Amino acid sequence: MGTILLIGMWSGYLLSAALLTFASTLLLHYLHGKYNYWAQRGVPAPPATLILGHTLKRLGITTPFMEFFDDLYYNYNGRDFCGYYDFIQAGLFVGNPQLIKSILVKDFEYFADRRTFDLGKVNPIANDMLTNAKGQHWRYIRGILSPTFTAGKTRRLFSLMTQRAKHLLKLTREEAKKGAIEARLLCGRYTMDSIASCAFGIECEALSSEASTFSTMASRVMQLSPARAIKILVLLVAPKIAEVIQKLGIDFTSAEFHFFRHVVSHTLRIREKSGVHRGDFLDMLVETRTNGKEGLSDNTITAQAILFLLAGYDNTANTLAMAIYLLAHHPSAQATLRRELTREMLRCNGELGHDRLTELPYMDAVVSETLRLFPAAPVIERICTKPYTIAGTSVQLERGQPLLMSVWSIHRDPQHWPNPDSFIPERFLGNAKASSTPYTYLPFGHGPRSCIGLRFAMLSVKIGLMHLLTSMRLRPSEKSAYPVVLDPRVLTLQPKDGVYVNFDECDLKETILGESTTYPPTSVSDDAVFRDISDYYNYSSTPVNSKSQKYNEFDIRRHEKELQCTPTSSQIVDTENITEGIEGASHLSTAQPLVRC
Repeated sequence: MGTILLIGMWSGYLLSAALLTFASTLLLHYLHGKYNYWAQRGVPAPPATLILGHTLKRLGITTPFMEFFDDLYYNYNGRDFCGYYDFIQAGLFVGNPQLIKSILVKDFEYFADRRTFDLGKVNPIANDMLTNAKGQHWRYIRGILSPTFTAGKTRRLFSLMTQRAKHLLKLTREEAKKGAIEARLLCGRYTMDSIASCAFGIECEALSSEASTFSTMASRVMQLSPARAIKILVLLVAPKIAEVIQKLGIDFTSAEFHFFRHVVSHTLRIREKSGVHRGDFLDMLVETRTNGKEGLSDNTITAQAILFLLAGYDNTANTLAMAIYLLAHHPSAQATLRRELTREMLRCNGELGHDRLTELPYMDAVVSETLRLFPAAPVIERICTKPYTIAGTSVQLERGQPLLMSVWSIHRDPQHWPNPDSFIPERFLGNAKASSTPYTYLPFGHGPRSCIGLRFAMLSVKIGLMHLLTSMRLRPSEKSAYPVVLDPRVLTLQPKDGVYVNFDECDLKETILGESTTYPPTSVSDDAVFRDISDYYNYSSTPVNSKSQKYNEFDIRRHEKELQCTPTSSQIVDTENITEGIEGASHLSTAQPLVRC
């Protein structure tokens, strides 16, 4: 009997081992087939880790995501296109500008959706966010929102944003007395204050009070706690299980999300009762349903306001901080931009308005070059919504297949951008800008699903720079190395240890004269700008251009559009208005005619 039991026991072990071996063989065969997807189609792809594929690398968990993207881009034909794997799903990595144009614009109907979570049963308001919406639902929301983000509507926010920028300058002056300032923290407070005012109708004074409830809750939204990471993983891998867990009482909606939903709902009710209008983002959204027209529901309005915070806060703060950091390390570019700002403020009686600020060519070039080096969205993702054959090939994409475009890699490709790691704003001026390869500059995406709030973000950055550069000089700090070291664990190109910059109060007139000697004009346009300022200030002497009017390869002609500011009756610059327009600009000289081009 014992022998029979022993044999039976061993038979059970052998049977279990055999079944396990058989199951493992089947699994390996299945995974091999999955990970052989691109090889069977003649598309290069790096070796994949079993089950995980390239997911951990793509998310920057096991290696900096920038390194993974560059590996695909340079070593696996990613300049054209190559394969990768999210877990066991095959995805396409695209770097070819013409194919990117097809995906984002020309053949948009095949790639209309972004890769998102379906939060309908877990957080329906989040599902109403423009970035999460799909298909016809997205088209409906986008169609109503688009008129809200025109230049005309953004112009309405200019005065609100200017007030916040004045607070930024005031805080900078106070903090500068203590030494170098961590620019990203400073800009984060400014951006939070701007968004709170323009999107939520709240004056939270984040610049003056770090303990603000609004600011604190917003910062928590950006933090990825272990519990939140697990919830995201569950939503990504098993959304049905997330619904069951939600029904059991485990809320997938964060406390911070509930807070902002309450803030927006409360603000809407107050305005409805009082009839008060601030001309901010909420007012514009409410206007979509006036005059008996069908517009956005309260839930959808709430969703867009929260999205405004999530999409705008971090990226805008990072862009402004990096622009400050780069200008501190490139004093010649800083001097050129300060000259351009000063000339325009003198022309406009010290009150540089929305239209003039957005038209300044060198300001736009500085911000554009900052976004080239540190794009707001370093990666663009789309989902193939119906079968699509890549032009000129036999490669067919399947419905539901993800596509990834590495803006980071394209923006630093020497084939598209000579000296790609160098800060050269002149790339975005005149002929240099006109000759750049289309669809190799994608900081906000492109096409119908590009960032709808890019005008607001750009304006916020430019207003901040205008107020800082006309009152302060930026200098590098020993606390921050150059070039900046990025945090490999964050997908928004954040500095690992912050970026510290020294801010010095300056006399604008004397600063421009000194900079014109140390950093003389480097182009025909810059030289003309300085001469206009020189004529106004009546400098006793003008600097000798060491290049003898032979400017560098990015030399441009004076192509800027000569928009006329509202003239005074005597065409004389009003010194008092200038002093009001440039805080602390008591150094401006007696009023005199400004020589126009």
